[in-house]
Amino acid sequence: MSIRWKFILWGLLFYISTGFILIMLLDINRWYFVAGEAFLLLSLILFILLYNQLVKPIATISSALNLLKEKDFSIRLSKVKQKEIDQLVEVYNKMSEQLHHERVEHEEKNLFLGLLIDASPAAILVLNAQYEILRYNPAARNLFDLNQNTQLPIRFSQLPPPWPEKLMNLHPGQVIIVRINGAKQFKASCSSFMDKGFARPFVLIEEMTRELIRAERQSYEKVIRMMSHEVNNSVGAVNSVMQSVLSLSGQFEQNIREEVSHALRVSIDRNTGLNRFMANFADVVKLPMPQFQAIDMSVVIGKMIDLFQTELIAHQIKVESELSICSIKADPIQMEQVLVNIIKNSIEAIGTNGVIGFRIQTKPHLSVFITDTGKGFSEETNEKLFTPFFSTKKTGQGIGLTLVREILLNHDFQFNLRRTQDQLTEFMIQFE
Repeated sequence: MSIRWKFILWGLLFYISTGFILIMLLDINRWYFVAGEAFLLLSLILFILLYNQLVKPIATISSALNLLKEKDFSIRLSKVKQKEIDQLVEVYNKMSEQLHHERVEHEEKNLFLGLLIDASPAAILVLNAQYEILRYNPAARNLFDLNQNTQLPIRFSQLPPPWPEKLMNLHPGQVIIVRINGAKQFKASCSSFMDKGFARPFVLIEEMTRELIRAERQSYEKVIRMMSHEVNNSVGAVNSVMQSVLSLSGQFEQNIREEVSHALRVSIDRNTGLNRFMANFADVVKLPMPQFQAIDMSVVIGKMIDLFQTELIAHQIKVESELSICSIKADPIQMEQVLVNIIKNSIEAIGTNGVIGFRIQTKPHLSVFITDTGKGFSEETNEKLFTPFFSTKKTGQGIGLTLVREILLNHDFQFNLRRTQDQLTEFMIQFE
């Protein structure tokens, strides 16, 4: 029972018992009864004053405690016209106002932070103490192809490869670079923030493909220009001298003339090959920006199949195609160059007796898939496929995929080269 009701119950008992006594005094002495009534009236006034000064402040303090328990800081208490209690009320109201202000500010910051995380182009994973994923933003959902109904928390092992292996070994303060199918590169960093007094780790994953490719390009462009300039100047001068000597070889004796002429022609051919070698590198540097126009990729693919028909027959390679209308905005010449490099790589990977497949997919994204039954590549090679001038061929220059990468990036097309579960090599180009 609360103090208030105890106080009221005590008052009721006191006045009822006093009333009975006064009724008994009425028969004995009328003046005693009148004096008793006066005393009873004064005591009632005193009772009300005591109630207002003692019980009501206690009720006010009790209300304050209940509001604190319920964490309701929006209500202010009224003063009870008692100095000591009014001071407590004033302190409580100031404290409540400050807490309410801080709560609103905290909620606004949390709301802003939530919106910022959701709008961030970087993938963000919030982890628990066991390094399980408690929350992720839309960028992370798209990166890892997660279902919106995925039940949280989830483990790193539930993410697509190679992310589980990379993220399991990532510790706070550490930064790593992750390559996906050789084409895309990501920077993954781990840090932590304080949440309810505990350090909560989170992982930030940013795509660095364009930045790293831009840095690579700045490095090799300068080297290629310098090499091309020096080689072309030297080869041009040497060839000019050798052509002059070759024109004078008729003056030599018969046995010497044939040997000199043969050596000069071999040297000239070798220099011409060196010029072509450098021209291939220069093509990557001098690649023009695409001239966009409306094209149908199914028509472009058909033309490229016809172009390689003789070579495909010679290598006993079949072509399987599932083509439909695929209207896009692109540079037709550069897209033909992309297909030429991909088909050539497929033919070389197959050798003889294999299949190259072409498929156009409209949902969920308009895409072209080119597959082959070639020997494929290792996981280690996969991470280096689009590295400039990297090649698995003994005589390869590593130009083909570098050129493909540059063209597709200039078109803002997504692309991917991977080994499928059916042991096929698949090159995917996504247009939208």
